[in-house]
Amino acid sequence: MKQEWINIMKSTKRLKLTFGQTITHYMVVPFLLFIPGLMAKSLFEIFVTENYSGVRSADELLTASIPFLVLSIAFAFIQYRRLDLKEIKVNYTDDQFQKAVRRTVENLNLRIENNQHDFFCAYRSSNWTGSWGEMITIVKDKDRLLINSICDPDRMSSVVSYGWNRRNLRTFLTNLNETIQYIPSK
Repeated sequence: MKQEWINIMKSTKRLKLTFGQTITHYMVVPFLLFIPGLMAKSLFEIFVTENYSGVRSADELLTASIPFLVLSIAFAFIQYRRLDLKEIKVNYTDDQFQKAVRRTVENLNLRIENNQHDFFCAYRSSNWTGSWGEMITIVKDKDRLLINSICDPDRMSSVVSYGWNRRNLRTFLTNLNETIQYIPSK
């Protein structure tokens, strides 16, 4: 991970994705806009070219496209908010952090992508739960952690993790809390 990206994430408290990851993350929005796009083509034929040969009226076309437009706007906001990094105020040592990482990797069967002094990123692969997998990101900064878990942006677009994103965060934070309190691993 580039240091400038880490600095951007620290200042904005938002996860920075590559261009391809951003496309995958937001893919549900253009998918939902496909039907209104077809309806817009028909409306263009009705009002501009006047050579519409379909059976639906302009009112019917507009009425049918509204739910898709509302859903696409809602999912755009949802996907945008999922890139927020949750700020956790905590005092920890690097050793405690690494012990918590090892426990979490073991608990969740993670594949570590990056483990720098101020940045950690790992992936949980897909399983029988229906999730395509998740990407867990932790940005370390003085007396706080910025943490996030989203559906894996390197795989097929997914809008549900079946609770895995919350579970990933909770598992790491529990492990960090236990290592800070010197509670042995279970």
